[in-house]
Amino acid sequence: MLARILVAAAVVTVLALIATGADQALAHRLQFVDPAIRRAAALLTRGGDATPYLLVTAGVALFYRFLRRDERRWRAAAFAFAGLALSGILVNLLKIALGRVRPGGPFEIGIGSFLGPTLANYARSFPSGHATTLGAVAALTAVLAPRWLVPAMVLATCIGISRLLVGYHFLGDVIAGFLLGWASVELTRRAFARHGWWPAHDRGRPGRGPASR
Repeated sequence: MLARILVAAAVVTVLALIATGADQALAHRLQFVDPAIRRAAALLTRGGDATPYLLVTAGVALFYRFLRRDERRWRAAAFAFAGLALSGILVNLLKIALGRVRPGGPFEIGIGSFLGPTLANYARSFPSGHATTLGAVAALTAVLAPRWLVPAMVLATCIGISRLLVGYHFLGDVIAGFLLGWASVELTRRAFARHGWWPAHDRGRPGRGPASR
């Protein structure tokens, strides 16, 4: 119940930010942030790139599948890869379908406007891809290594803020991205559970998963 309330509150917040233009006003104010802070944010924001996470989880899955022959661990890694991949697919589809103009987009078009389906790079602001990736990482941490959830959430928050500081996204984009990443992992978990794959029977606790199936 608490989780649903938090999700509902986040959705309402995103809608309110967009409807009132509050996230656009914040983006405008952040244009004048100290250049040193912006440079630090530019370094930090690289931690939200999905490619390394996908490569690592794919590599771990292949290692445990073909070299170590560890059924439980390769399925855990496959679960992580699938959750990240789904989040990437969904966020890019939404970016193209909604076409929100980035804070640094052409001013005459309308910063923050939703243009609808477009492939223009300046209109791919909503949701934030980096925030989606870190939302997925946080959700995977909650399932696979819950003791590390707080650091994962802190990292996700810091990278989300960095997307605002470098001027690539609005606050609504970041919150929506985090929700999308978390939802992607939850959808993946349910799909794995429905097919009887790990982590289906133990809610993601590696020590209680089946050794093989």
